[in-house]
Amino acid sequence: MSELLTVSEVALVLKCSEDAVVRRFASMDGVIDLGRAGSRDKRQYRVLRIPKVVVERYLTRKAGHPIQIEVPARPERRRKSENWKTKAILNLAKAGLQNGCRDKKVYRQLANTAFVLAGTNVPESLWAEIMGSYDWTDEDRRE
Repeated sequence: MSELLTVSEVALVLKCSEDAVVRRFASMDGVIDLGRAGSRDKRQYRVLRIPKVVVERYLTRKAGHPIQIEVPARPERRRKSENWKTKAILNLAKAGLQNGCRDKKVYRQLANTAFVLAGTNVPESLWAEIMGSYDWTDEDRRE
């Protein structure tokens, strides 16, 4: 089975509005409509799930040659929390304990690096890639 995409994900791929996606894909075969039907008193409510292959077939037909799309990774959703600091501290302490870390400088480096990542305009989906190329020895030389 093909990956199911939301209207907003397809709009992001096609670089168009969500309304345009609903108009184009609502009646296509394979598209799942989870919304409710309209009536005289209530408007129709659309919640579409669009298979990736349907989007690729649509683009292939428009372009005249095969098109493969890559859907951007979904960002992890987190709710705001009053005790987020406590949770972050506990998670960091647990990770440090599991890795046998007792060095204050390492904890400071982690906090500083997290601050830099959160303060940039770099999308969260690229943070792991940035950290994969991060050279921790540079931090050691500065301290």
